[in-house]
Amino acid sequence: MKSWTTKEIQYVIKSSLLAETNEVLNLNEMAKKLGRTVQSVRNKVYNLQRDGDLPKVQRELAIDSYKRPWTEREDKRLLAMRSQGRPHSDIAVELERTEASVSARVARLVKNKKAQPLLASWTTDQTSVLIENIKFDENGFVSNYDELARLTGMKWSQVQGKVQRLRKTGKITVMPVEGMTNIKSKEAMQRFNDQRFAHVQRKEPRAVKEDVKAVGSVPVVKSKHVTVIITTMITNGIQIDQYFLPNGELLATKKLTPPAS
Repeated sequence: MKSWTTKEIQYVIKSSLLAETNEVLNLNEMAKKLGRTVQSVRNKVYNLQRDGDLPKVQRELAIDSYKRPWTEREDKRLLAMRSQGRPHSDIAVELERTEASVSARVARLVKNKKAQPLLASWTTDQTSVLIENIKFDENGFVSNYDELARLTGMKWSQVQGKVQRLRKTGKITVMPVEGMTNIKSKEAMQRFNDQRFAHVQRKEPRAVKEDVKAVGSVPVVKSKHVTVIITTMITNGIQIDQYFLPNGELLATKKLTPPAS
C-alpha cells in the first residue's frame, strides 16, 4: 500500500468539497488527480475527519431528508400525530420528510415494538360506504380521505390501507398515474418549500427578454432569466456557497478556502 505524503494530505484537506453535512463530494476528482483509488481517498478523508483535520460528518444537518437520521423527538411527534389519525402525507410535511420515509419509519417502530399496528375490522357496510363515496384527483390519487374517515368512523391511515387492499383485489379500479404525485401533497410540499426559503433574500427576477430571429431556415433562438437562490455557510474560516432553484432543488455547491497566510 502506497504511503500518503504530506503534500497529498494537504491537497485533500484544501481541495475537499463539502456538502451541508460535511460529507466530501469530490472523492472521484481527487482520486484521479492523486492517481489513487476512490476507496483510498475515502479512507484518508475518514481518518482526517476522525482526527479533526476535516469537519466531522453531521447528517442531522442534511437538507435532503433521506440523509438525516431520525431523532427521538421526531419519533415522538410522529407517533403523536399517528395516534390522532393524521395521514402520512401530513406527518411528512410537519417533519420535513417524504411520505415514504414516514411510512418506513412507522414500519420500523412497529417491528421494534415501539408502536402498535393500527388494526380494525371493516364491516361490509363500511366498505360499501367507502367505495360509494371515494373521490379521486386528476392523477388518480384519493382526494377525500378526511371525508371517508368521517363517513366510515375509521382513522385516516386505516382508510388508506383499506383503499390499497381494495385496489389489489380489483374492487377499486382507479389507479394512481405512474410517475405523478398526490395533488394535495404536491401543494403542501410547495408551501413547505416557500416557507423554507422565506428567510433567503431573493432578487426580483428581471423581465424575460427574448431575442427571436427567423430568417429563411435560421433556427429560432430564445433566452430567458432563471432565478437562483444562494445560501452561504462559513465554518472554520471556510465559506460554502450552495445554489438552489426556487423549488428547493440543489444545483451546486462551491467551497472557498481563505488564501494561505
